[in-house]
Amino acid sequence: MRTDLESRLRNRLTDDGYLFPDYGEYCFANVADTVQSVLGVGGERSLPPDVFPDPSASYDRVLLVLVDGFGLAHWKRHRSHPVVERLEERARVTPLTSLYPSETAAALTTFHTARLPVSHGVLGWDVYDPAADATCEAFTTEVTAGDETVDRDLEDVFEGDPIYPALERAGIDCRHVVPFPETYTGATCHTYGPEPTLEGFVPVLREAFAAADDPAYLYAYLPQIDSVAHEHGSTSDEYGEVVDRVFQTIEEALSALDSDEAGDTLVLLTADHGHVDTRAERNVDLERFDTVMESLQRHETGDPVRYAGSPRNLHLYLRPGTVDRVRTLLERELDAQIFTREAALECELFGPEPKSEPFSRRLGDLVVVHRDSLVWYGSDRTKLEFVGMHGGLHPDEMLVPFAAAELEQLV
Repeated sequence: MRTDLESRLRNRLTDDGYLFPDYGEYCFANVADTVQSVLGVGGERSLPPDVFPDPSASYDRVLLVLVDGFGLAHWKRHRSHPVVERLEERARVTPLTSLYPSETAAALTTFHTARLPVSHGVLGWDVYDPAADATCEAFTTEVTAGDETVDRDLEDVFEGDPIYPALERAGIDCRHVVPFPETYTGATCHTYGPEPTLEGFVPVLREAFAAADDPAYLYAYLPQIDSVAHEHGSTSDEYGEVVDRVFQTIEEALSALDSDEAGDTLVLLTADHGHVDTRAERNVDLERFDTVMESLQRHETGDPVRYAGSPRNLHLYLRPGTVDRVRTLLERELDAQIFTREAALECELFGPEPKSEPFSRRLGDLVVVHRDSLVWYGSDRTKLEFVGMHGGLHPDEMLVPFAAAELEQLV
């Protein structure tokens, strides 16, 4: 583990306890272009070469394992686990920052498109688009507020294209091992599960690995740790049990792969974000603030525009003339960073410009980032009851591991 780099990132990127993304260098947002660069098909925004054990080495295939929600703080807490310990001994483990917001909807859209949030426009789990007068969930596309007649496919939610059709045209065989029945255009889907179990992961990854033709990019997605953190928190016994199962499964899966390909395969293991454990009694129900509720814009139905972003990345869409009043109130009442649109753009919170038109529509008048608790609406009580959560700028959710090693070093 490169603790010296972690210290430098913290010192350079932290302001009043909030840790900002390192978009230009050591950032999860740069992983997609890094993989493309390794496979010889470009990549405009790659990680620094020192994230690799041997920056001059070349590989026929890349296997990237994404452990959703397993941030650097959690990695260090579980570094005595035999598999994590072996990764630290045999791989090069580099700390990265997540992007903003530090949540799966934005981060994985960046991962699959190589676009920053300022470009792809997915600014949280709940995506409010004024052009449609509707809020939908980023990955399910289910409309949760506003115009219920809006019908979207997954790839309608974000601006731009997935990276996989271009990789396919360049001769890269892309395969996704996921607990879902389908994946992005240009990649072959190999399904295990059902979610959130690990059932079938080992044979399905082996099947995908054997079927791939070089050069190849294999992506394996494991959401189980993130799921248990939301429900029980990252210090619970339940969390520890799932961490153990996930990493034992990863070890079994790597050991089951064809040894003939081991010397030509680069294995990457990373996470999109970490977690902050919250206490329900400290979480904030915005519906108790009359000034806020009265200031919210309205759907055509007359209902307030509430659900946008997430409880650690809350976007507020406000009526003209109310922004300063609401900001002053929230700065007084909450231990939080309150960004205006202008401030968010100036500090490149969602990434450096150019910004897309969907991003410009969807960015709230205010973005509320609590230091360590949740801010949401009591009418959507489930989200206020999560124990583990992410999306904000706490170091525990913003720092993630990036491990790199040749497959033959790990098996």
